[in-house]
Amino acid sequence: MTWRMKELEKLLDLIDYNRLWDKFTKTKYAIYNDKNFYINDNVGIDLNLIKKDSCFVGNVDERFMGNTVISINNNYVAILNENTISKDIDNTELASLIVHEMFHGFQLANGEKRFPNELLGADYPITIENINLRMLERQYLLDASIKNNKEKKLESLTSYFKVRDKREKLIGNIIEYEKAIESVEGTAVYVEYKALTQLISNNQNSILEKYTKGLTEINEENLKIRHSTYNQGLLLGLIADEYIPNWKSKFDNSELFLSDFIRGELNIKDINIEYRRENVEEIKQCIINWEEQRDKVFDEFEGKGKLNSLKDGFEVIGIDPMNIVKRNQEVIHRNFLRIKIGECEQIIRGPVRTVIGDHLFDVKKIEW
Repeated sequence: MTWRMKELEKLLDLIDYNRLWDKFTKTKYAIYNDKNFYINDNVGIDLNLIKKDSCFVGNVDERFMGNTVISINNNYVAILNENTISKDIDNTELASLIVHEMFHGFQLANGEKRFPNELLGADYPITIENINLRMLERQYLLDASIKNNKEKKLESLTSYFKVRDKREKLIGNIIEYEKAIESVEGTAVYVEYKALTQLISNNQNSILEKYTKGLTEINEENLKIRHSTYNQGLLLGLIADEYIPNWKSKFDNSELFLSDFIRGELNIKDINIEYRRENVEEIKQCIINWEEQRDKVFDEFEGKGKLNSLKDGFEVIGIDPMNIVKRNQEVIHRNFLRIKIGECEQIIRGPVRTVIGDHLFDVKKIEW
């Protein structure tokens, strides 16, 4: 891993971070496995680090979970789990993913408050009507970002907002879950994408195609709402690039979600449109397939045999929202569950099943 850290450092030093986002700068980052983490900079990190080649090596602790940003002695550190890095990913793409996580540290340092409420996400309605409208909305959003004709792009953007209005009336404040993901994760993908375009100066269209591939397809992956919403935020950012001068600093100083911010800046009015429903049967079958996949996760957990369990005396304090599967009042945490017993924090590695009450953190029982 030390050789890879050396190559990543070279790539990350080539990036103009202020071009990615106003006042954004390179920060500390680490790649870790079950035993060690490899970090680019030891300044302020008092963890008995050992210098190896171009990086420093330390022992992982309970903070190293998932691909995210963590705080070590008041230093935000972007972290990536070595086990989640595809074997065929090249260092250029990996560098852009590190920038993505760095940006979350930047958001936290600057008081970002629009992070998604996972309690809303847990009850997201996978219904035929909502998913039909959502896929139409994504088509309009894609058209608004890639069409060549500016007038057509604005028409598509207006249609996108009209369909979103319909969905907001349909699912209520749960739409804020998507809006928040677009605003926080989506802007991180935007920064990731922009970093990649700096490192790969040729064939820029193919880079965007990679991010938009499958965006409007009706499949089970697009029913994983949290992850499939990320690239909606990327497209909104690209639209803002085209139409709103200095939009990033304005957005940083706004309390609005990204889509609402763009709508307000462009003063887009309501229009009447008819929306298509020809995909109903395809969506219906897709939801059936998605439910079968969900049930399989629970069946596999049941197949493990004898389980450990906790019914009281604990508090759930951390989850990985990218890796949960919910069915009624049961939740499978595929990666980990962080709990507190008395004053002691503990990580239970997945799969873990919880039985919940009113929300994800109202846990009545834990099994693993």
